[in-house]
Amino acid sequence: MLTAALRVYHWDRRTSSISSDRLENEVLPVLEPALAVYRGAVGQTRGVVRNACRRALRGLRPDRVEPMVKLLDDVATYEWPASARCAGRRVEVFERAAARHPVLDAGAVTALLAEEYRPPPAGHAEAVAALYADYPEYHRLTAFPADYTAERLRADYDLAQAQALLYSATRVTLEAGRDFKHILRYARLARLLHRVERLRGAPAGREPRKSSGKLGGRRRRRAAAAAVVLADGGYRFVLDGPNSVLRRTRAYGVDFSRFLAALVRLPDWRLQAEIELRRGWRPFTLTLAAGAGLGLGATPPAEFDSTLEAAIARKFGRQREGWRLVREGAVLDVGGSLLVPDFVFRHRDGTEVLLEIVGYWTPEYLADKLGKLAAVRGVNLIVAVPRRLAVRAGRLPATVLPFKRRLLLRDLLPRLEAFRGPAAGR
Repeated sequence: MLTAALRVYHWDRRTSSISSDRLENEVLPVLEPALAVYRGAVGQTRGVVRNACRRALRGLRPDRVEPMVKLLDDVATYEWPASARCAGRRVEVFERAAARHPVLDAGAVTALLAEEYRPPPAGHAEAVAALYADYPEYHRLTAFPADYTAERLRADYDLAQAQALLYSATRVTLEAGRDFKHILRYARLARLLHRVERLRGAPAGREPRKSSGKLGGRRRRRAAAAAVVLADGGYRFVLDGPNSVLRRTRAYGVDFSRFLAALVRLPDWRLQAEIELRRGWRPFTLTLAAGAGLGLGATPPAEFDSTLEAAIARKFGRQREGWRLVREGAVLDVGGSLLVPDFVFRHRDGTEVLLEIVGYWTPEYLADKLGKLAAVRGVNLIVAVPRRLAVRAGRLPATVLPFKRRLLLRDLLPRLEAFRGPAAGR
């Protein structure tokens, strides 16, 4: 990913619009010499490789050169010695030199270095590289992917520039026609708070679950009446961040950029973000959409951080003690807004229980979430909340599962079994 200092963008104050830089087809031949530099520079230090790359990119617009070097560096593989050992050897050389101060003779310098390094550095440049081998400038290139092409570099550049612009986003709205489930998951894994609503005219198919067995049938029928399946309609996501206790913060811009890296692989979406380049400035509007080729062929995004939801899913597994876990398997229509519980647990006897985890929040988001949960009726619902919120959540028409730092199976399983009533244990 690029740093904010390396982003290139275009803005129009008249329309308050902004767009990230995109490379033209004519630029592709200019990128080939830079790729050749990295392919042929294995064994060279990072500083040497970078400088050679800059010279190779002299046909490129100047403001695009450093972002390109950064992206190529990200693809390349470097190695370097352990910092502590390297620093220790450096100190030993300097201490020996201090005892013989001043060391003005080149032969004396070579003899000093020969006491520490085998073979001794051949010249001044090699001596400096050996002494500071742990510094990024002297990391040595060990590999560069042979199948990394100019097209892929352009795709990475286009996506990275859009991501870097989102560092300054204060609000992101996304409309999607399909892949509701994937978008929701990406938002959660990127630790973005979100509100979802169905766009007018979108279908809302109900989930016709059948009662299977004599026990709990009434409860299950009521649950089926309130839950709806994921529909192939349109949805609007308003994305927020876990650090947005203060309004208009830009602290979660990196989360937006990580979310975008996953989003670009999906079709049928349109994103609009408010970009505040400087505090106090009127925000610009950034518009991105599927079908524009952003991120086409780009490297898949890095793995997201582990989350509370991912941890409990990993521990529970797909099935346990007759229960089957489904992530985001139901949508609740609550007074015109949508609530998507994190998990649906379905027992083989037909009992279905929804689990909603309130893991991170802002006061505004928490009030909105609890308001929605208070309106839920007719479903088997467990609400997992941090212990400090347990009393407040106790007023909800749901089973409350307090947790300290993570959800524990020994706390969750008894609450699931309680919904089976007298059938449990048969």
